[in-house]
Amino acid sequence: MNSIQRIVKYLGGAVLGVLLMMILPAQVVSMLNIQNPFIEKIVSLGIMILILTVLIIAFGQKDVFKFSFSSFENTFIVGGVMTVITAFYFVTEMHKAIRDYGTPAIDSTAIIAFFLYVFLGAGVREELVARGFLLTFIQKAFGNSKASYIFAMASSSIFFGLMHLSNLDDVTDPTPIYAQIIYAIGIGFFLAALYLRTGNLWGNMLLHFLFDVSLMIYPYIYANRTDLSTLIGEWLGSNIILKSILMSVGAAALGLFLIRDSKFKPGTEVE
Repeated sequence: MNSIQRIVKYLGGAVLGVLLMMILPAQVVSMLNIQNPFIEKIVSLGIMILILTVLIIAFGQKDVFKFSFSSFENTFIVGGVMTVITAFYFVTEMHKAIRDYGTPAIDSTAIIAFFLYVFLGAGVREELVARGFLLTFIQKAFGNSKASYIFAMASSSIFFGLMHLSNLDDVTDPTPIYAQIIYAIGIGFFLAALYLRTGNLWGNMLLHFLFDVSLMIYPYIYANRTDLSTLIGEWLGSNIILKSILMSVGAAALGLFLIRDSKFKPGTEVE
């Protein structure tokens, strides 16, 4: 396969996947006429995940789904900075939640539903879209040079950040969401580097899920708050755009460090 054919194949596949994700879930959910909003969200996520899985396998990239329990250790060690931050927030947010509220403000069924939605939405869907699908397809389109990998990491991470535009719905102050988009781009770049170093998308999914949950335990489970824009504003405090830029730059720099030449060797075969 020559370079032009490869670009057309994989970029065409990437565009097809994005279009199907934007159109098909809403149509199917509408046809099913689901009355429960939570079930509707889960079904929509399931359809997105199915679309991506079919496309990844159809384009010959089933290695994206390689699984081994031993490789999870690499994810948490190589991604040590994110692992430590996640553990820190788990401990401090749980301590604060128990101190302020004692017990969760929502019942056990709602807690299980919350964990399921975060796992499927943030852990599985976002990692599958940004890393398993877009990163893979863009890199395959442009070959196995280091520049190709970095371009794929950057472009898929920008898309990952822009996925959070959906959080602008029904907010009075959009600034915290803009901040979220900015820092999500940098975190996405770090997660892209982590996936390339370990080759374990499942590890990415689990770490991403745990990171998001660590930040949500206090406001969502114990305080029963869902005002995301306000919560992000409270978390970042003053100068939130500047702080989000610094977070994004720092995370991207860590990502580049993870794929430094002494630790990451791009493949030599181009499909």
